[in-house]
Amino acid sequence: MSKLPRTIPPVDEWGWIGVALGLACFTEVGLRTVGLPRLSRRLGTPLQSDDETTAAAVTIPTGLAPQDRRRVRAARRVMRHWPFGDTCLRQALVSGALIRHRSPSLVVGVAKLDGKLRAHAWLEIDGGILDPLGAASSYTRLTPVSTRRTS
Repeated sequence: MSKLPRTIPPVDEWGWIGVALGLACFTEVGLRTVGLPRLSRRLGTPLQSDDETTAAAVTIPTGLAPQDRRRVRAARRVMRHWPFGDTCLRQALVSGALIRHRSPSLVVGVAKLDGKLRAHAWLEIDGGILDPLGAASSYTRLTPVSTRRTS
């Protein structure tokens, strides 16, 4: 029986894989202890608070530099083997933290699929969408509810 070939990451990606692993641990603890808005701000990927229309979904925005693409690939490699699940939220938070110098925004959306309410998370960077599943266009963005009371 033949085995599938293993893809070994390039040497210049190993450092980012280590950073992504550390960020994944930080994210996992944060998801269990602090609210999402606070965690996403700490990771440099604040929740998007407006309801602008976005561009069509793409896997990686074309404007990402090669080093940013390496960082996103490193995050995907780590999250693909993450024991707590490779959820879109975890992926978006870790990827966003690795490319926070690009000022990404975390977007959360919902959709009713097959009679069930589903949620999805992705990043927006410079008007483009970073969404490994390519499903962002099927979801309606959640917008924050104001916590201020009006008298």
